[in-house]
Amino acid sequence: MEKYYEKELLEELHDVQETYGFISEEDILRISKKRNIPKAHLYGVISFYSMFHLEPTGKYIIRICDSVSCRLNNSVELLKTLKEYLNVEENQTTKDKKFTLEVVECLGHCDEGPVMMVNDTYYTHLTTNKVIKILDSLE
Repeated sequence: MEKYYEKELLEELHDVQETYGFISEEDILRISKKRNIPKAHLYGVISFYSMFHLEPTGKYIIRICDSVSCRLNNSVELLKTLKEYLNVEENQTTKDKKFTLEVVECLGHCDEGPVMMVNDTYYTHLTTNKVIKILDSLE
């Protein structure tokens, strides 16, 4: 597939994700037919990019960095705290649909770890207490 078409496809997937919060099977079928792209290709694109979801997500998507530098700065303890506080595992959404917890490879703030991203906001130099305060502040 040409890069031009790939860019258009990514834009369409972003639009669907932004509108509905995830990309449904119906959306995949519609895009597949419209663009004459095999469903397998669409699933490959969607699974490659971590910002795309095939299931509904919470209002707040929490991404914890799992890079080496964040691990050295205690991100493992932050993840444990988040799992306990939210009562979910990685890639799960809370029962009230408020939070989805994801672990990602890098958030690009390696000198400020550990790092967490909530939707589009970055939080750096985190401690377990700071993480709980951040979550408590979200409505």
